[in-house]
Amino acid sequence: MTPARLYFMCIFLCIALSGAACSQSSTAEPVRRTQFIMGTLVEITIVNADAKVAQTAANQAFDEMSRIEKLMSTYIADSEISRINEAAGKEALPVSAEVLEIIQSGIAWGEKTKGIFDISIHPLVETWDFDGGGETVPSPEQLKTATGLVNFRDIRIQGNTVRLAREGMAINLGGIAKGYAVDRAITILKGLVPNGIINAGGDLYAFGQRGPDRPWVIGLQHPRKPQGVLASFALANQGVATSGDYQRYFMKGEKRYHHILDPATGLPAEGPISVTVMAPTVMDADALSTAVFIMGKEKASNGSSRWTTWK
Repeated sequence: MTPARLYFMCIFLCIALSGAACSQSSTAEPVRRTQFIMGTLVEITIVNADAKVAQTAANQAFDEMSRIEKLMSTYIADSEISRINEAAGKEALPVSAEVLEIIQSGIAWGEKTKGIFDISIHPLVETWDFDGGGETVPSPEQLKTATGLVNFRDIRIQGNTVRLAREGMAINLGGIAKGYAVDRAITILKGLVPNGIINAGGDLYAFGQRGPDRPWVIGLQHPRKPQGVLASFALANQGVATSGDYQRYFMKGEKRYHHILDPATGLPAEGPISVTVMAPTVMDADALSTAVFIMGKEKASNGSSRWTTWK
């Protein structure tokens, strides 16, 4: 966890991250590459770098993100997270340094948000089945059973081993792993090229600039009007993440059921349409955008002065 302060903005009225970043360079053609990783289209843009070096940097960054996905995805049966979940209530399993780091970070964010952000939320995720195309609202009994299995404090860490205390528990890193993977990829890019940006479905990090005295500019897009950009801001050496009710959802009548679930109720969080957060790392922005979305505007506004000093 970075010791720097977390500077963030919460945009509560119909704002989402567009992912569109201007990338023109007056001295070299930009290198743009895309790849589908972690369930989203990841775009890497590099400017003012030797083309061969830029291609190598992009390849290595994509490879790192793919490696992280193989460790942490619940959709990969032999990932470390899947094996931990399979062993819930049984033995502790040794894990890699990366998985240990992100689980520890997830627990830390659980403590800081008093359980609003909870990486043990997978039983609820499975109950709703947004990724599987399910469009059925779970029964109160189903939600009660699933919420009873959600508690990050029942994740046991000893040395390099992880154990889930109760059978049926399961970890889901969907609210933090993509940001972590972007951060790892950015570290690789920074070691090889002077200017770049990664956009992983709205989780972004930009460093350097897009041209002489020209910063990277990120557009904020209306979640109900995808073609409309409401605002823009410059981004340099910061991470950005957005949580919104328009990314994965289904409608029942006039009711929108989205994938950002409140661990306390098991239901989709009610409040803002979208929240965008800036922080020193994308992983921190990822966790905060989820937590603030669930909290809602009033609680988030009341706590904002405290959150800027979270470490």
